[in-house]
Amino acid sequence: MKKGKCSKIFPKDYEQETRFDENGFTKYKRRNTDIHVRRNNCNIKNEWVVPYNITLLKKYQAHINVEYVNQSRLLKYLCKYVNKGPDQANIYFQLLQNRKENNIARDEISEYLQCRYISEQDALWRLLGYEVHHHTPAVERLPVHLPYANIVPFKNNSKLKKLIEEPDIKKTKLTEWFTTNQKNPKGLELTYCGFPSKFTWIQKHRTWEGNTGIK
Repeated sequence: MKKGKCSKIFPKDYEQETRFDENGFTKYKRRNTDIHVRRNNCNIKNEWVVPYNITLLKKYQAHINVEYVNQSRLLKYLCKYVNKGPDQANIYFQLLQNRKENNIARDEISEYLQCRYISEQDALWRLLGYEVHHHTPAVERLPVHLPYANIVPFKNNSKLKKLIEEPDIKKTKLTEWFTTNQKNPKGLELTYCGFPSKFTWIQKHRTWEGNTGIK
């Protein structure tokens, strides 16, 4: 509840048929059966029920919310679950002695630790040497940036003047994609996203090389 209203916009309106509204959102078929359940002194009717599939509910005996997906945010929703890590907790340790009497300064950094909780199943999986995660096929990150606005990583002891004078500092996967297309017309049939399917990025030389005999 937010400000006295349901954040999920319940109760829903009754609908004779499933349809799309003017904004492209799904309005599910929701019958007015006059059947209700008494809960917390309120009559809960069909307008309060989330979309479901009775076959799946009976088979898995679990809460399963079934909804039609027609938004581009589906990819973000899937990646959120794929990239979730193990449970974490932020904790700190506090000394029980009196600091003022012993003239001990408080070191907040050493007292604060970021810890990760690993269950016994997760620990056993790692001890047996099984893979924790893998990518199939390999994922190639393709940066997009404005001219002369590419990201340049450097170490703390790097000399910026020498770093700027390096000839390859301006070369990125995006800029070399344009360069490769000028030299090799076979790459013109590929988009930037599809380029890694035929070309391999060589980080040492900061250039694209063909995977199928294309130079």
